[in-house]
Amino acid sequence: MSDLLNRDTRRAAARTARVGTGPTPDQSRTLAAVAFKTSGLVVVIATTLALVTLVSVNSDLTGTLGAIAGMWFAAHLVPLTIGGTSLGVAPLLPTLIIGWSVARTVHRAVDPDTDRRMVRWVFAASMAGPLAVTAIALAVAGDASTVIGLSSPHALAAFSWIAGVHAAASGTGLILARWDSLVLRRGLPDWVRALVAPFVRALSILVAGGAAVVLLALLASWETVGALVEGGRDVVGMLGLTVLSVLYLPNVLVGALAVATGSTAGLGDASVSLFATTGGPLPPLPILAVLPEGPAQTMWVVMLAVPVAAGLLLGRDCAIRSADIQVAVSSVWVVAAAAGVLAALFGYAAGGNLGTFGTVEVTVWSFGLLTFAWLAVAGTISAAIVVWRRADPEPEPEPGPTPVVVPAAEVAIEAAPAEEEEDEHVEEVVEAEVVDEPAVEPAQEPAVETTVDADTDEPLDAEIVAPPGDKDDASSSTEDGPAR
Repeated sequence: MSDLLNRDTRRAAARTARVGTGPTPDQSRTLAAVAFKTSGLVVVIATTLALVTLVSVNSDLTGTLGAIAGMWFAAHLVPLTIGGTSLGVAPLLPTLIIGWSVARTVHRAVDPDTDRRMVRWVFAASMAGPLAVTAIALAVAGDASTVIGLSSPHALAAFSWIAGVHAAASGTGLILARWDSLVLRRGLPDWVRALVAPFVRALSILVAGGAAVVLLALLASWETVGALVEGGRDVVGMLGLTVLSVLYLPNVLVGALAVATGSTAGLGDASVSLFATTGGPLPPLPILAVLPEGPAQTMWVVMLAVPVAAGLLLGRDCAIRSADIQVAVSSVWVVAAAAGVLAALFGYAAGGNLGTFGTVEVTVWSFGLLTFAWLAVAGTISAAIVVWRRADPEPEPEPGPTPVVVPAAEVAIEAAPAEEEEDEHVEEVVEAEVVDEPAVEPAQEPAVETTVDADTDEPLDAEIVAPPGDKDDASSSTEDGPAR
């Protein structure tokens, strides 16, 4: 009987524990926001753009759902096929905005005190929502293929790209939100924490340098940009070309940065590097005016200042955080390797097939390898110089007077007279007279006069008798001991 009761008790406890492991209502609302907030905004924006585009060209709304599904895939870099033409190069700007939104939402959903179970739920929710929308978009694209010529993309490729984008963004948000917990509670090594700031600064310098190269190229070919914009004919066409150029701006920035490191960027038959250019047909997109119209110039080598400057600052940052040359150089190489891997990933994401124009690409392996090489070499030199300048030589002791060795006998002879002079100075008392006046009666005893002969070494004891009424004075005088 007791075994049955214990078994029922254990089952009830297990059911209670299973019930208690579920999310609370507040947590459920948070998870729903993480799952569908960013995805819902993307769908709303895609719907608005599709409707505005179809209405502006006086088209019916038959293919609205297919256009929305196509925009969802394009925003996540999924290759598409429209009317038999492959479109594999998608703009990076929408993808970056989606990643920022996902990371921000996840960052707000957790804090350093959030338990692991809630963290796992948040990550799962950030993946479940976009994948659910992807499944719906695949079904819609399959139905709309007969209306607008949009072929449904490969399911595995679609799920892989979308899962990769959202996993990277969600992981970044979780790391930023729980950074203190990772550092303090998990005991993250000090060298890992010390490399975060140099890594971010090196990437910032590279991005700023690539943006400067693109801006200077646009200013140099401003007339070509204006002619391409006017090719849109009407206001809607010119606005569409401008918006499309802005969306592809990060792709162009990646290509400019690849050229600045010494790699090659190409669009079909056309290619550009620091040392050679090749012409070819290009689509009439205003942002492509950054491509040079003539042969390579000698002054283009100045663009190498971008990776070199990033490497020098990287070496300085690593050397400031560690006075050891080996630690500083190792930190530089680790950051350079991480930056090279990231450059290769962005170089791969920025390219793709562009239909009849060919393939848009940068040489991925050389882009990543050259980024690593420039940062590592320049950073090592900078770190060595900074460590060498910070190493202060040990101060040499100032030369002082040479000590004179005096024999012990002379020291004893010189010390004896000094002691006698000190005794004479202390005992040189000619006359000491102490008079205590009684409070009521006249003095009963005459004051004791004590005369000390300076020539004699024997001290004379003088006894001071206080009146009966002043005992405190007498006690204090007695405590002082005999006068010498």
